Amino acid sequence: PDIDPIICFYSTWEANIARVFNLVGIKWQYAPKIFDLGTHTYRPDFYLPDDNAYIEVKNYMNPYSLERDHLFRIQYPHIKLEVILKDSYLEIKKYYKPVIDMWE
Repeated sequence: PDIDPIICFYSTWEANIARVFNLVGIKWQYAPKIFDLGTHTYRPDFYLPDDNAYIEVKNYMNPYSLERDHLFRIQYPHIKLEVILKDSYLEIKKYYKPVIDMWE
C-alpha cells in the first residue's frame, strides 16, 4: 500500500524497484501490456513512459525466461527492454534499502 493501493506485485523485488522509481521520480506503469510471441505471451514488469522502455526484474533466467526473452527481442527489435538480474538488483538494494522505509 505504500506504493499503490490497488497494485499487487508478483514479487517483493518488483515492489522494491517500484519504490526506487518513486523515490527518484521515474514515472512507471506496472505490467500494462501483453506481447504475443506466438508460442508464449510476455508481460514485462514495468513500462517507463518517459524512456519508452520496458523493465523486467528477474532473480535468474531459467530456460523458459531465456526463450521468452529471445523471442521478444526477435519479434520486437524496436522496443527497448532492460532486464534487472540478481547482481544488479543486489547493487540497487545496497544503495536504496537504507533510504526506503518500507523496503521488503
